[in-house]
Amino acid sequence: MFTSFEGDNTVLMQLVAKGLLTGYRDDVGDLSSWGRAAFAADLVREVVLERTAARGLIQRLVDAVPGRGGEDLPLRDRGWQLALLEDREKHLLDGVVQRLRRATGDQAFAVFNAAQDHVLRVAQAHVDRVVLEAFVAGIERCADPTAHALLETVCDLYALSTVEADKGWFLEHGRLTPARSKAVTAAVNELCGELRPHTRTLVDAFAIPQDWLNCAILDEEDARQEATFAEDQRAQDVGAARPGADETATELDIAPAQ
Repeated sequence: MFTSFEGDNTVLMQLVAKGLLTGYRDDVGDLSSWGRAAFAADLVREVVLERTAARGLIQRLVDAVPGRGGEDLPLRDRGWQLALLEDREKHLLDGVVQRLRRATGDQAFAVFNAAQDHVLRVAQAHVDRVVLEAFVAGIERCADPTAHALLETVCDLYALSTVEADKGWFLEHGRLTPARSKAVTAAVNELCGELRPHTRTLVDAFAIPQDWLNCAILDEEDARQEATFAEDQRAQDVGAARPGADETATELDIAPAQ
């Protein structure tokens, strides 16, 4: 079930999870004694889930989130986003430790193998949290006001699209209400619309050589997008004027990309 293929990150994710579990063992103690120890609710966060960058800033943002997960906070509240991803990582790590502490003797491999899905989810949650914290730290270092504002929007898109991709977990564990989950999806779509005019700026930030961009599909895309948007607007106007009208944006004068 967990065979690795070329280009697959499964093995790398397993190594990330191994590092987290090793850190847990080194900082907290033998996994087998986990159930006999009385830990504070935030112990794992404090000794294992280390801050990766801008520790003071990120801690202040997380600490500013009120109890009950800040459900009333705006979706773009950075502290809420950080706290949500941190909470997921902590909860998943707690859970996998409880499963693995049963791994003794000849059963050790079987128990670990049966928990592979859980182990990989811990690793992915860790990566998601670290990327968001590094993003926040990078924005803090950005001195240009225009670039700073654009990066804030991109960071919102990253954070909320990450939540949206795993909203089943957040719903199952009471971290999101159904209404707020729907609002996350709506916010992701809204952010994509906000970033659309800045697409070329964001692509240029990667300093991709112009020779690599010299292809027909890119040269034609701006005109195709604008024509499709205009046709969609026309179709919506016609539909509003004639209820039930079935208008689409399929008949355009721009040839498909080759």
